[in-house]
Order: sequence, then structure tokens, then C-alpha cells
Amino acid sequence: MNGTKETPIEFEKFHNIVDGLPRSSTNFHRGTNPSDGKELWEVPIASENDLDDAVEAARKAFKTWSKTKWEDRQEIIKNIAKEFMKYEAEMGKLVMLEGGKPIQFAKFDLGNASKGLLWAASEKKFEDEIISDNADLKLTMRHVPLGVVGAICPWNFPLPISMNKIGPALLTGSTIIMKPSPFTPYSILKLVEIAQKFLPPGVLQALNGDDKLGPLMTEHPGINMITFTGSTPTGKRVMASCAKTLKRVTLELGGNSAAIICPDVDVNKVAPKVALAAFFNSGQICVASKRLYVHKDIYADMLAAVKKVVEGWKTAPAVEEGTMLGPVQNKMQHAIVKDFFEDCASQGYDFALQGEVGKGEGFVVQPAIIDNPPDDSRIVREEQFGPIVPMLQWEDEDEVIARVNDTTTGLGGAVYCADLDRAQRLASRIEAGNIWINSNEKPLPNAFFSGWKESGIGGESGRLGLYNYMNTQVTHLYKADVAKL
Repeated sequence: MNGTKETPIEFEKFHNIVDGLPRSSTNFHRGTNPSDGKELWEVPIASENDLDDAVEAARKAFKTWSKTKWEDRQEIIKNIAKEFMKYEAEMGKLVMLEGGKPIQFAKFDLGNASKGLLWAASEKKFEDEIISDNADLKLTMRHVPLGVVGAICPWNFPLPISMNKIGPALLTGSTIIMKPSPFTPYSILKLVEIAQKFLPPGVLQALNGDDKLGPLMTEHPGINMITFTGSTPTGKRVMASCAKTLKRVTLELGGNSAAIICPDVDVNKVAPKVALAAFFNSGQICVASKRLYVHKDIYADMLAAVKKVVEGWKTAPAVEEGTMLGPVQNKMQHAIVKDFFEDCASQGYDFALQGEVGKGEGFVVQPAIIDNPPDDSRIVREEQFGPIVPMLQWEDEDEVIARVNDTTTGLGGAVYCADLDRAQRLASRIEAGNIWINSNEKPLPNAFFSGWKESGIGGESGRLGLYNYMNTQVTHLYKADVAKL
């Protein structure tokens, strides 16, 4: 559709995509395979001129893309999702190598990414809404395409999170420029390359960059909105930078989510769910259960059961067969996790599951559980974003809710309880945007996802999330006689 000759997709050569075409650079960097610490492929670093060109192309494309029929945009999004999954083997390998994910979970990411796009493609058009209509006045509200979106993506789930930005933007008639994390640039660049055959030039573009590109995007006067997923400190800088041009901003930031386990549950049924909630993707999930509050009556049994589950998993480089937990994704995060291990050891806390920070070239970390540390300990107060979690005792509902909410963040939470009325009562008291009952955390494309407190501004996913990618206009039509006599 972009008018260029279709070329085969190569999975060992990477380009930025500007105005429908591949673009190289005079500067390059390489990602690192977290399983072995070795460098991956060369990838170009976009310049300020590249960004200016991309914004110009996006603004030009917006003029026609925003007028494309909703149904036509839906069909294009469906085609992208189907085409993307034709490369499941190649894309799965990319995600495994750049992200350190065991291959079964790398492919799981691909499936979730495709589902995110297909969900967006299934959403019905926003019709004009008549708010009021009487003899004197007709009030009509409509939602129209926003403009150019800049998407700054994280390294923990690059493809699913990117699709949760691409799908809504394209569906609602905006154009979008993707900036992948420099730790995981490959899969997003390749996704955008694959999508070009279905899109006019400039509608969907991708720029890999260094630490200069993000600020250039947030301050660029030609970008109408920034959607950012990442840490709270970086999110604050993004918001401050966006304020210079008063562009719209959506922030999905960090959290220190807690799980409350009630005494009426079957320990053997719940322990696998709790273990997944805490350790899946080696704990590198924004809504992972990072504090486990277990009622004192079942505390010893739950600790033993969760420990047994995790001990049954293989933690190893992602390429090894049978691996359940791969490495931490990058050297920076590996150092942060190592610091948590060292702090817990120096404070004399009890390691119920010993864990170990690897000493090899890769970033493999054996998981650890800290047994009932103090509430004011770092391992409780701060987000670990790695495979080390505290398990704590509770007895009184009011007391545990106060402890759960004693944080500056509010992204997620979980309650495990056989009494569903009690479960919902507890869930309603957790100060967070996303709560799961009797399940590990599973964000869904049709469910609005937002953070409270310092965990975010606005939200994405679900029909409500689509509003972020549109402008709203209300027309006041007064039925006064203004005709010439």
C-alpha cells in the first residue's frame, strides 16, 4: 500500500523506518543478549534530523489517514496482525535473544501482541452523541482523530505493549512514531517494517535512538501526544518535558503491587498462582506481585508451597531447553537486583528461598523469597523488578489494607480468597488501578489499564483507553433565527 517494492524481511539486518522506507544512520549501537552478555546485531541510532523527517511524514500522512473510513482502518489492522504472525518463528527468536525470554514465553508475547491488535480492530466506531436537543439548543459531542503520537516503549514486554499503542492510534485515525527501548530495539523495528506493506507512508514509523531521542520527541512541537511506559522517575521527566508544549501525555509507570492471601484458600491451589504472580518473566512485570501478604494461619504452609513451586522451575539462560525463568534483561537491572540481594543479606533477613545472583557473563538470577522482613525494609518499600520478593504475615483486615496502601504507587494488586464477597471487599479497598481476584496478574486488551498515585497518568487499553487517542468536540447549535429579512 505504501507504493514501494515489497522486499523480503531479513531478521539479521535492522533499520529505522521513516516515511515508509528503511533508513540507516552514521551512528550505531548493539543490544546485548542477556543470556550470555554477548552483543547482538548492529542497529542505527536516529538523529534529530531523522525525527524531524518522521514527524513531517506523520503530519502529512495524518491528513489522509484521519479521513480513512473506520472500517478500512480496522481491516488494515487485522491484516497487520495476521502478517506479523506469519513470522512467529523468526520473531520468537528475536524476542528470546533480545529479551532473555524462554522461547515458549517469547511466542506467548507474540500471541498477546497479535490479540491486542485484533481487539483494537474489533472495536466499533464512535458515533456522534446528542447530549441534549430541545426547542432552543442542540448539543452534540463527537470524537475525532488526535494527530501525531509518539510512543516510548519499555524493554520488558516490547511487542505486547507496543501493540497496545499502535492498535488504538491507527484505529482512531492518528499516526504514530515508535521509539523502542535501546535494550530491546529489534522486535519493534521488525514489526514496523512488516506492517509497511499495508499502510500509507508515514502512518506507522519507528526510530531507534540513544538517550537524546526521548527528550527530542517529548519536546517536539509537531508531536501531539506522548504515550510512555516505563519507570516512575523517567515518567516524571517525560511529563515535565511534555509540559513545554502542553501535549497530551499518557504514563504507565512502576508499581509495588501487593497480593493479599486469605486463610480460607487451598494452599496447594493458590501457591502456583502466587508464584507466577511474583516471578513470571523473572519478576520484570509492572504489575507483578512484589509484596506477598499471607494470613498468619496459613503463612508457614503457603511459604513452603510457594517455595516448592519455584524450586521446581528451571532458571537458566533463555536458550536452554526447559527454562521457566530466563535472565534479568539488562546489566543495569541486574545491578539493581543484586543490590536488593546484598541489602537483605547485610540486614540479616531470612532467605526462605536462597536465590543467587549469577557471576557469569549473562544476567541470570536464581529466585529468592525473603521471609517476613520488616515493613520499613527496602525489599518491602521499593520496587525490585526482579526475582526476589518478600512474604509477610497479616492477621487483621484493616491492618493489612493499611500496609498494602502505604506506598506512593498504585498500579496493581491481587486478592486470593474463597469467600468472594470478602475478596471483593478487600479488593475495593486497595488503592490501585488494576486488581485481580484469585488469579495472577493478566492485563487484557479489552480492560482499561491505569495507575493511581505515582503509577501513571491516564490509561490505555479497553474502549476507555481509545479516548486518549482522540480529541473531543462539543457543538452548541442554537436554533435562533439569524437569516436575513
